[in-house]
Amino acid sequence: MKTLCIDKYTVGELLAPLFLPDIGTFFNQDVNSAREMIVKIKEAGALVLKGETLHRSDIVLNDETLEKYYSAKRGIIEERYREVIERKVVSLEDYEKIFNLCKEIKMPFVLSVYDIEGADFAIQIGASALKIASSNIVHNVLVKHVASLKVPIIIDTGKSTIEEIARAVQWAQDTGCKDIILEHSPEAPPSPLVNHNLRMLTTLKEIYNYPVGLSDHHSDDEMLYAATAIGVQVLEKGICPDNAEDDQDVYHALPIGRLAEVIEKCNNIFTAMGESMRYLPRDRKKYSARMGLIARRDVVSGEYLSLETVDFAFPSKGIPVEQWDAVIGWEFTVDLPKGSIISWGYVKYFSS
Repeated sequence: MKTLCIDKYTVGELLAPLFLPDIGTFFNQDVNSAREMIVKIKEAGALVLKGETLHRSDIVLNDETLEKYYSAKRGIIEERYREVIERKVVSLEDYEKIFNLCKEIKMPFVLSVYDIEGADFAIQIGASALKIASSNIVHNVLVKHVASLKVPIIIDTGKSTIEEIARAVQWAQDTGCKDIILEHSPEAPPSPLVNHNLRMLTTLKEIYNYPVGLSDHHSDDEMLYAATAIGVQVLEKGICPDNAEDDQDVYHALPIGRLAEVIEKCNNIFTAMGESMRYLPRDRKKYSARMGLIARRDVVSGEYLSLETVDFAFPSKGIPVEQWDAVIGWEFTVDLPKGSIISWGYVKYFSS
């Protein structure tokens, strides 16, 4: 698999997944709240921040199109899509104030972009990678432009066909982009768990040989752990304030107070996955929980080793149990009381 770097952090096979905590627009135009979240995310142990440049409300038609999202208190909420975007939009000037903090605390950041102006702005302020949201995987102009900007590109494949994924990858490759990450993003609640299809991560990795990631939309943290065990290279999860009220995407976001715990668990799972083959040095200390041969009863010299005369016990201090097929029928050369360790010096090969 090809490896790539997001700033100084390498993304690739057999490396711990890079966690991208996504502040998105969970701060609802409150610049100070966004900056506070960044500080807390850094303190939680995240290496890279994920955000976006949603700076125009007119990327959504001013009509009656509805946005649906799930609320723990009220169930499915329907709201006019333009109104949702209007309360989420942040000016480029305010975005610069937000992400300048990342530069001050030396925390690289990755941004989702929705138009060419936002993409160019993201590069101007120092974004280390750009993301194409799942809704824009069919956006020929945007995909090609972002792919031309000489930073890694993350392509979110949610709600798209294999054909659409292949086409977007081809657009990026045709533009000369070699650093591509493919994200799988299951549908958000109330979509059932059966629709998560995490095995799609393996399919993407096998087809394209690029790093893959999970953009997690589950209401809890299990999918992050499952994806880590599968072997993804990137984990992205929306992060909201601990006291966040009902709003778009809040139901499946991770409260910021839990972030450190989740990052630690993901890293522990990655470490525990270890190697695909066990190698044990021959000079290793042997285990005490393996058996050796002992006398089942009092035996006398001249008797033979059989299940009537031999028993087995931990630890293996004489003839190890794995040698049974070799020594069955051999002759005792000494008298041994019941429970005695049977050593090689106490037996000899019997030949009739």
